[in-house]
Amino acid sequence: MTSKRAGRFPKRGNGKLRREGVLRILQMPEAEIAVIIYTTLYRKGGHQFPIVAKTLADEKRESGFDGEIVCEAVESKSDVLKILAEAKAAGKQIEEFHFVGHSGMYGPMFATVAFPEQFSPYEWEQMDIPFAENASAYFHCCRSARWFAPFFARTFNVKAHGFFWYTTFSKSKEKYQNAGSNGNGSKLYTIGCKGRKSHGYLASVQKRLGFMPAEEMKSFEPQPPSGDTSYDHVAELYDAAFSDIRVRQDEWKWLNDHLPAGELDVLDIGCGNGALLNALSDKINSGVGVDESAAILQRAQTRNSEISNLKFEIIKGPVLPFENNSFDVVISLMSFRYLDWDPLLQEIKRVTKPGGKFLIIDMVTVPVKASEYPRLLSDKFRTVFEQRRNAGFNANLQKLVSHPDWKKMLEYNPIRSEHEMKWYLESRFPGHKTEILNMALNSRIVAFDSGPVENGVEARLSYP
Repeated sequence: MTSKRAGRFPKRGNGKLRREGVLRILQMPEAEIAVIIYTTLYRKGGHQFPIVAKTLADEKRESGFDGEIVCEAVESKSDVLKILAEAKAAGKQIEEFHFVGHSGMYGPMFATVAFPEQFSPYEWEQMDIPFAENASAYFHCCRSARWFAPFFARTFNVKAHGFFWYTTFSKSKEKYQNAGSNGNGSKLYTIGCKGRKSHGYLASVQKRLGFMPAEEMKSFEPQPPSGDTSYDHVAELYDAAFSDIRVRQDEWKWLNDHLPAGELDVLDIGCGNGALLNALSDKINSGVGVDESAAILQRAQTRNSEISNLKFEIIKGPVLPFENNSFDVVISLMSFRYLDWDPLLQEIKRVTKPGGKFLIIDMVTVPVKASEYPRLLSDKFRTVFEQRRNAGFNANLQKLVSHPDWKKMLEYNPIRSEHEMKWYLESRFPGHKTEILNMALNSRIVAFDSGPVENGVEARLSYP
């Protein structure tokens, strides 16, 4: 099989065949169906995903599944929504839902690296998927068990499955068996293999020698979150650690270097205890901080009660309660990774004045490369020196990040991978690049200056 869509999968350009096939399936009398969707354009492995999907479909038929199977390529969020809408309009109920493709921390990725699409948590929550009773969802993609599968189970009240580790193509679903450089063959599986990104050196050797068993998919029941998932229970600890945001010297210097000159109206999204706006208050015209955590926002209001040019508001969801063209600068400091990117970006473009900019600083995860070790050592030495100068801050920071409530919050609000943030921001603001401020062994602090926000490219939202 050499084409991206061979065998039973007509090429994208053959729209008539594709549409007739879907309509025939959806018009069948069986009430329950299995939906298998897959990507072909996003990153590498595009031509292999149709083979994986066909293998899944064939094995479903061989196992005695008595409903019909919809097996379709999806290259955008709109493709996914169309398939789901057609199933519902035809009175079908989805017994099994499968996704085969690439995934980020927050779920399946569509379109291309040049302009990636990903349903935000808010967008998923707006969907009406016609699941049958006792339905199941399977996400055959990297790290889908870390956050997305549990979220999907809670959101749609179905059992959801995913891989904790990174995935690879294999001719066997029991253990890694090299599929060849092209991944051609009658059967092909996407399996999970234990290890860090690229499966690590030791794991890669194990794989190639045939000693790597396939990771079993993790299963998640549709149960509500356990414990507090917000910043509310760690507000006091957070406030103690970041009483003065200038202890984050790299971030503070970068922000000062990238703030425009003049009297600025500033919006801080995910403002926390208001320490950033407090430090900026004497050099800006006005500052507004917004956050979803009521407890930490109360601390921001108390801390800054005597500063007349600052105010703080609680928000829920990606809608900003401000007039068009209200702010010269929008800042997100260590909060963008938690947010609903596309919905929020539309709002940021709306409330930012012409010529205004969006400044982002955040933490991302990524294993350090061998070529980056000199930079890693330099940054580590500098960080240790700064921590010794700010011993009180370091002690309070350790209390925060080691607290069980902080760890619980991170279970439901994970840190994104560097490539997710990089591809997203650089595609929405062409010509502008992320930069690394500080590097650690498995994470780093990155920053991004959007330039004039009105030049940014919006993605169509999946909801009204």
